[in-house]
Amino acid sequence: MDRAEYLRRYRQEYKDHAKRVTLTFSQSEYRSIARDAKAAGLPIAGYVRRLALQTPNPAKATLPEPLASEFADLDRVIRTIANNVNQMARHSNRIAHVLESQEVFLHIRDLELALRGALAAALVAGSPAGTGEGEEASPEGDQDGQDPRTPPP
Repeated sequence: MDRAEYLRRYRQEYKDHAKRVTLTFSQSEYRSIARDAKAAGLPIAGYVRRLALQTPNPAKATLPEPLASEFADLDRVIRTIANNVNQMARHSNRIAHVLESQEVFLHIRDLELALRGALAAALVAGSPAGTGEGEEASPEGDQDGQDPRTPPP
C-alpha cells in the first residue's frame, strides 16, 4: 500500500468516528473563552469541548421516580380541569350565557401555583409532593380573611 492509499483510508476512518463542529463567537466571547482556556492550561478547542460535555442537558434531567409519578398524576388532573373549563365555555357559548371567565382563570392559576410550589418544596426536601395530610385550601379564604382567588395587592 502506498502513502496516498494509506492517507485516504486514514481520513475516511477518521471521518467515520469523529465529527467536526464549527462555532462562531463575538470578539468579547472569544477573548473570555481564550482567557479561561489559558487559565485552565488547555487549548481553546479542548476547553470548549470540556465545557460542552460537562454542562448537564436540561432536556435529560429527570425527577426521582416518586416525584415523576406524582407530577404525572397532577399534570393529568390539571389537563382534565382545563378540558372541563373548555367544555364549560363551549356550553356557555351554546346557550349564550357568559361565565365569569376571570374567576375560572384565577382558579386555574391558583392550581398551577400550588402545583409549582409543591413540586419545588418536594425537590428541595427530596420527598414526594403532597405528603401533608389534611392541607386543603379553603375556597372561602385563608387565615387573614383574604379571598385566595384575588391577586395580591
